[in-house]
Amino acid sequence: MIMPESNWIKCDSCSAQAKYLIRGTNGELYFCGHHRNKFTETIDKWAYEIVELNKVEETPQLETEEV
Repeated sequence: MIMPESNWIKCDSCSAQAKYLIRGTNGELYFCGHHRNKFTETIDKWAYEIVELNKVEETPQLETEEV
């Protein structure tokens, strides 16, 4: 999920920028990397989806055949 730079989202535990959107059985949380790591064990039991925000994935390029 790519968020526009102007759409800055705060971690739910501190004032740092959120790097992860964590969807759980009864809601959503935004966490920075520090708090994602701190609560990993609990998150793994509760969450059904973890989305890394602002992650840019490379698009594979097709090889062209030389003539």
